[in-house]
Amino acid sequence: MKNSKHLQWLYRELPALINEGIITAETAEKLRAYYGEIKAGSKSRMALIIFGVLGALLVGSGIILLLAHNWDELSRATRTALSLAPLLIGQALVGWTLVSKNESVAWREGTATFLMLAIGASISLIGQTYHISGDPGKFLLTWMLLSVPLVYLLGATAPALLYLWGITAWAGVRQFEAGHALFFWPLAALIVPHFVQAVKENRYSIRAVWLAWGMALSLCVATGIVLEGALPGLWIVVYSGLFAALFLAGDCYFDEAPTLWQRPFQTAGAAGIAVLAFLLTYKWPWQEIGWKHYRTGVEYYPFAAIFDYVLAAALVIVTVYFLLNKARYRKSIALLLGMMPIVAIIAYSATASVTSSTFALILFNLYLFALGLVTIIAGIRNGQLGTVNAGMLILAALIVARFFDGDLGFVIRGLAFILVGIGFLLTNWMIIRKAKK
Repeated sequence: MKNSKHLQWLYRELPALINEGIITAETAEKLRAYYGEIKAGSKSRMALIIFGVLGALLVGSGIILLLAHNWDELSRATRTALSLAPLLIGQALVGWTLVSKNESVAWREGTATFLMLAIGASISLIGQTYHISGDPGKFLLTWMLLSVPLVYLLGATAPALLYLWGITAWAGVRQFEAGHALFFWPLAALIVPHFVQAVKENRYSIRAVWLAWGMALSLCVATGIVLEGALPGLWIVVYSGLFAALFLAGDCYFDEAPTLWQRPFQTAGAAGIAVLAFLLTYKWPWQEIGWKHYRTGVEYYPFAAIFDYVLAAALVIVTVYFLLNKARYRKSIALLLGMMPIVAIIAYSATASVTSSTFALILFNLYLFALGLVTIIAGIRNGQLGTVNAGMLILAALIVARFFDGDLGFVIRGLAFILVGIGFLLTNWMIIRKAKK
């Protein structure tokens, strides 16, 4: 991957390297020919895209507020015309963009965003004008389905992100209304081809990174919403598999990104695993879980519950596939993070069988401690201060949580801290000894 910042630094250093005799002028020319010219104007193009999207959002919101100010005083015909006006204007702008400004990303993003907002506003205003009955769920679903063609017609990312937010909100409304939101998954699949196309063009581009963040965050939120929850505690296995699959998928396909921001799957997956493992060191997630506490009633849909089991199994299978792939590279952090669903299944099965959370609590305290320690060691070995800090944060959170844990006696906590301290001292001694060699 050719990063423009790195190339700028390299090209600035070339004259000094030539003067010092480290490389020849011919070698410098070969380096310039190999890496090519630095793409200029990326920041200005990004600014144009951001301003275009923000401008569309502000103009669309402003039109809605102006219409709402004197809405009740207008005649039905006038309200109908005003309701359709933003939609017609948005369509005209999109048509003009496709004909005259199709090469401009800023225009495509801005006009697509404006038209998407206009679709939602027109549906809402027409429904209010003619007193068409409806509910928020149907409104969101209709709006999103009518808007998704804009993503592919103009190749726009902002409407894709709004679409992901919209279908996630729709899933929440559906579950709140005592329904089920299984339709979220085919809705989410509609945006996958757009993401795949962006990754094929440049997986580390701003467009691909924003889409990856949108998909990762949407999956993290929507998975918990869509779960039927008939089998108590199954969310532990599902989220363990989801976070591990996100991290390992990102580590396999997006590992060359220079920043955490350009690694959305790894960042979301690793952070999710750390937070989830920390929560699972407490008793409350392990209370009344398993088949003995299976939930029934009119608010639970049996076929939706079956999909919970399918989702849990699929995520674990995907994680194991990536885990076996990463085992060839022997990355300790990746292997440990990938083992999260396996640890969760063992803890869940044991707790559901004996109705005691002691084993699960011990297991996840050990797992979180090992994760923090391995992260610190990997950071020191690779000279990555951020990784070291992340490992220290994990261990600090675990230590503080256990220090104030009233369920453990003073003797147990004292002995545990002594053993952990000895472990730190031994680790420090081993690192220093290795550094001297």
